[in-house]
Parts: sequence; C-alpha cells; structure tokens
Amino acid sequence: MAKLAGSGKSVVDVGTDHGYVPVYFAQKGLFERIAASDINGGPLESARASAREYGVFDRIAFYLSDGLRDVPGAFDTVVIAGMGGETMADILSACSWAKDARLILQPQSRVEELGAYLKSAGFVCQRALLCRDSGRCYLAFSASAGEGGFDIARALLDSRDGLLRECVEKEVIRVGRAVSGMESGSAAPEAGITLMKNKLSRLENILREVNSWQN
Repeated sequence: MAKLAGSGKSVVDVGTDHGYVPVYFAQKGLFERIAASDINGGPLESARASAREYGVFDRIAFYLSDGLRDVPGAFDTVVIAGMGGETMADILSACSWAKDARLILQPQSRVEELGAYLKSAGFVCQRALLCRDSGRCYLAFSASAGEGGFDIARALLDSRDGLLRECVEKEVIRVGRAVSGMESGSAAPEAGITLMKNKLSRLENILREVNSWQN
C-alpha cells in the first residue's frame, strides 16, 4: 500500500485498524498531512498506541468516523485496505471530494463490484500490484479520475507482476470449482452460472497472455 501511495501533500487511511500504514508515512515523512480513521474506538486506540510507540503521535490526526463522513477537510490521497469492495464503494460514493482524490485500495472481496463503481465514477486504474501472505494472494491498486475506462487486469498485465501467474492459476481453480458446483446443483440461477462462466473465461484469457510472455 505504501509503495502505491508514494508521497504527497495529504493522506487519510480509512479503517486504519492498528495504524501501521499512517505510522509508516509519518516515519518516512512522505506526506505533509496524515490522518487515520476507524468506525470503532478499539482499533482507533490501537492506532494511537502504534503512533506513540513509534514516536509519531503528533504527526497523525485520528478520527472516529464511519468511512470518511466525520473526517474534516479533503485529502489528496485516500487509502482503504482490508474491506469488501462493496463497502469501499459505499464509503467513496458517500464522500463528495473522493472523486478528486488518488485512491489506494486493497479489497478483500467483491473486486468486480468495486471496479464497476469506480468505472461509473470516472476512475482509471493506474497501477496494480499483487502480494502473497500465508499462501493467499492479495490485490492492491491505485486509481484516479481520468479517461480510458477501468481495467485492473490490464494494469496487472502491463506491470508484468511476478505473482500474476500464480494468483490467476489459483483463481482459475477456485472459479472453475464454483462453476462445477453451481452446474451440478439445482438451486443456482442460470444468470449466476453465466456470470461465473464469463469470469472464468476472462481469467483463462489473462492466464494465456501471462504464459505468452513468461514461457
């Protein structure tokens, strides 16, 4: 997340939890104005404790807030990590100034739903990165307002991310199993099966492109 965020004038980390991201920004002097918010008091206090431990408490403003609702002012950069994509979309759509911010996002689920919102709101995926933790692949990306549509897959392919083949292969297996389970069951709607098959097809196309430049 820090690698994608780089540096700038102001940044807010939404759903900060332990506050490690804003603490890192403060330690490195990457942003002039740094804020951290969380909807729950416990995690926010953990973030304050982290800031005290690392000697940067006076560099970070802390806000108890549902998303960005109670965070005063606007920020150039918004970081949101570890939430479902639908929750991220709700947070961003409820904030009037977020459309002008640079977004650094790491969705845990519903990536397609988040992508659909960002596309409709006029964002472009600038850069995407993958990482692995405890055997699981995680996606993070940056987005800003611009022309050209929203395409995370293309951003990953253009970056030639070293984890792309591994992560796509795992996702192909997961989605393939889901399609098989839906087809063998009796409750799955045809529209849902078609949606998953289309997703599987897109993943297989990505994997073919990866294989074309990794072999």
